[in-house]
Amino acid sequence: MKNRCKSAAAFFLWAASWSYSFQDNVVQLIADSNYTQKSVGVVVWEVGTCSTLVSINADTFFNPASVMKCITAAAAFELLGMRYCFKTAVYTDGPLRRDSGIVTGNLYIRGGGDPGFLAERLWLFVQHLTHCGIKKITGDLVLDDSFFDAQVDGPGFGEDVSSRAYEAPVAALSANFNTIAIHVAPGAEAGMPVVVTPFPQIRGVKIICTAKTVPAGTPSNLEIKTDRVDGRTAIAVYGSMSLNEKGKYKYRKVWSTWENFGWAMLALFEQSGIEFNGAVKHAAIPDSLKTGEPFYTFESRPLPEFVFNMFKYSSNFAAEMVFKTIAAENDSLPGAWENGARIVGGWWRNGRILESGRNTCPVIQNGSGMGGGNRVTPQQIAALLNHVWKQKSYFPEFLSSLSTAGIDGTLETRFTGSCLKGIVRAKTGTLNDRGVSNLAGYVLLKDRWYVFVILVTNTKKSQFSHWTLQQKILETVFAEKVKKKGRR
Repeated sequence: MKNRCKSAAAFFLWAASWSYSFQDNVVQLIADSNYTQKSVGVVVWEVGTCSTLVSINADTFFNPASVMKCITAAAAFELLGMRYCFKTAVYTDGPLRRDSGIVTGNLYIRGGGDPGFLAERLWLFVQHLTHCGIKKITGDLVLDDSFFDAQVDGPGFGEDVSSRAYEAPVAALSANFNTIAIHVAPGAEAGMPVVVTPFPQIRGVKIICTAKTVPAGTPSNLEIKTDRVDGRTAIAVYGSMSLNEKGKYKYRKVWSTWENFGWAMLALFEQSGIEFNGAVKHAAIPDSLKTGEPFYTFESRPLPEFVFNMFKYSSNFAAEMVFKTIAAENDSLPGAWENGARIVGGWWRNGRILESGRNTCPVIQNGSGMGGGNRVTPQQIAALLNHVWKQKSYFPEFLSSLSTAGIDGTLETRFTGSCLKGIVRAKTGTLNDRGVSNLAGYVLLKDRWYVFVILVTNTKKSQFSHWTLQQKILETVFAEKVKKKGRR
């Protein structure tokens, strides 16, 4: 830290030119907002120099929530590389007859942790198989997800047993974020069942709908969830939907992974004219096949696209797929959460991201920040952001993926009337049931850049109160700077 930061004496000479103390004003603001000081951690540094403007509970551990994704993204960029693509490999154990397009034997698909198999990418994948000449498969469809271990619910995920999409299971072969889009629309007239259509079309999904269409103007009371029935995903729709209400999509997690992928493939085989009458099976590809070249390899979009999803939309699924891939690519297979935590922790220490202080290393349990197992200090996250700023090979992608205050992502509706709109780039982190609300990122002024970290844990205050406090803290520090120095 001595080599990276200005001396304390030099800093205080610089700070003396300001007519008030940022530290004192922020401490007073926290008290005036009826927060206990121990429930808020704040660090504000000038980028590159680590000159400290504010330091409150800088060395105290907090729950990072989705700010944890900043650690996952930086580790992925350095351990996997900017051009890393997830690979899905296709094998056959029998020949493809080019004249007839018949695969005599089984078709194997080995997942490589691709987080981006959305409906359109699945369609493209199957189209590529037809372009390879496949018209008929005489054997079975065998799905291999052994790139990851068999644990699909991450540490901290078991605290919520709902069907909400933000906590979808994680597997090396996954379709559509392991969620399903459920379109619901009223029937043609009152009294008729609500129309339920899953997207993408997936064979084997059971639909249980008791919801009825009610007269126009009657309030809707619709409940949509997924559940596990006989080991498979079932969609349950209850209640009522008004006749004049527009159709809408609701996203829910699936309760199977490889089966979900296989069922989606069967529907696309049918649409694409690939004849298949076999079974969908779950098994590892025989070693005799793995040692040879795949019949076909389908590559994902490069890693930065998934960091974009992790940041702008706070995708837990993308974060955990990347986290387990770090483990799979940097350790003996399969990729597992505990190995990912060990490898990312080692990366942190080897990179000497925070070299001094009582707490130099974060406590890492998963890659998304779900649950209560992860722990970070404000100083650790500030040090990470300062470290990332120095990495010219990936800093532009990291920065552009962060949400822009008042403009997009998870900050689209925040800071809209603030002088900081458009110049704050940050990652949010929220766990409502724990009272956690965090914000960490960069303030981009014309002549200087700053890193900031605001970590809040208070169950007695609303999420809106947390947001208001975070905005006021940043405005207390930066409003005058924006006026004097100007925006970028």
